Amino acid sequence: MAVKVTEIEIKEGDGLHARPAAELAALARTFGSSITLSVASKKANAGSIISVLALGLKKGSVATLKVEGEDCEEATAAMVKFFDNIR
Repeated sequence: MAVKVTEIEIKEGDGLHARPAAELAALARTFGSSITLSVASKKANAGSIISVLALGLKKGSVATLKVEGEDCEEATAAMVKFFDNIR
């Protein structure tokens, strides 16, 4: 099984609040791969809005994005693009 691990930084001024968390979860659920975000000792399923919000990601936070599965390259590219473009 393919695995891709990438560091991402939250550049959004308000952090990863409800609207972008919902958009992220919806995007994550379009892929067959398992997608997780982690910060320090916290880990979240990217397909779960509540789980993502519980990470408390603020502007400047750095998280680890881990994608495991057949479409991990495509899913990783989409997730990185999402984080680069959230407003």
